[in-house]
Amino acid sequence: MSLLYTLNQRYAMKKCIVMCVLVMFFLSVLCVWAQESNESRLLFAYEKNFARGSLTTKVQVLQDAAGSGESGMGKLYLRALEFYLSNYNTLSGDATAIELVKLAARLAGEEQYKAAIDSLWTVFQNDNDTGIRLAAMNSLGEMLDPEHQLLEQIYSFLKVENDQYLQGKEVDLQVVAETVMTLGKIGPAGAFPVLFAAIHLGYPDHIEQKAKDAIDKLEGDTSEMVVEVLETGFAREKKPVLDWAMLNDSFTKEQKGELALKALDIGLGLTNNEDINKLNRELRYSAVNYLTALEWSLATPLLIEHFNQTNIEVDRGITPKTVLLEAIAALGTMSTNEAAVRLSLYLEVLNTYMENGQRVDEQVVLAVIRNLGRLGGNAAFDHLLYAMYLDYPRSVKQAAREVLSDLQQ
Repeated sequence: MSLLYTLNQRYAMKKCIVMCVLVMFFLSVLCVWAQESNESRLLFAYEKNFARGSLTTKVQVLQDAAGSGESGMGKLYLRALEFYLSNYNTLSGDATAIELVKLAARLAGEEQYKAAIDSLWTVFQNDNDTGIRLAAMNSLGEMLDPEHQLLEQIYSFLKVENDQYLQGKEVDLQVVAETVMTLGKIGPAGAFPVLFAAIHLGYPDHIEQKAKDAIDKLEGDTSEMVVEVLETGFAREKKPVLDWAMLNDSFTKEQKGELALKALDIGLGLTNNEDINKLNRELRYSAVNYLTALEWSLATPLLIEHFNQTNIEVDRGITPKTVLLEAIAALGTMSTNEAAVRLSLYLEVLNTYMENGQRVDEQVVLAVIRNLGRLGGNAAFDHLLYAMYLDYPRSVKQAAREVLSDLQQ
């Protein structure tokens, strides 16, 4: 009897607990439903008043909705944006309508109402009012993620502004600054080219600084973006982007070598514009110095091309002798037979000049001999030996003797 009583008690207790849990669950669901129902009724009331009210009333409805403390008003803010767009020809330039759309754009961002993204971008594109565009761009920055497809259009917009500014045309600097900050807020690696351009086009200092700050916030691998700047950017920003990459500790030696090699390839290109050619030469010289420091042997073919081109430029008075000395030193760091063969052939040419009584620069021939010694191998053995019989200065003959001695060991 007592066992049966005990079992009945336990059953009753479990039943009570289950009932309590179910009651609490239904109460919580009821509360949520009641809250949602209340918000829905409130949103419906705001939408109804917005639809039938004047422009001034519409502004007041948005202000009341924002001040109510209730969430879930995004649909109302989107309706305001769509209202403005649908009646743009009539409302454009109207002070109250401008106030309305600025408010709607700002509140949509604060609400994080992503359904409004397309309308915000349409407003930004179609309207020339600075305040409206600032509000729309700022809200886009609150809602877009780094993978959003709309970013490509924002990049294109900023690229056009950069192009216009470079050509001396008028752009809205406030909107440019806001766009730059928005891209920094979102942080997509794809923004690197347009942001880097903004740093080097002569914008006011505050925009340059915002662009620098934005670049520091970008996520992902920017090495591919550096390549894009090198390939498609303005000539004036190519050397700066290479310098930036080479000083970037997040890049590996391999990445830096590949970027410097790409820069050298681009820098070797010639155009009909001498200003661009000058900038390309500066890019080329910088790339050579980085490749020398990295001892990037994969660069040998392009460094030989650079050496050949530099020789021509020095003869024409375009390039100083120091660049030729750097080109020789670069080949000396390559540790390749191709580099040794090229310097060996150059020494043969210098020997011929000397033999024919032509002037040979002592620094240049010394650099060739010493870098042949650094490369090793027997490619230049005969030319080094012959140099000792020519009327070179003592320093040259001594250098040749030392290199030959090392080669024979």
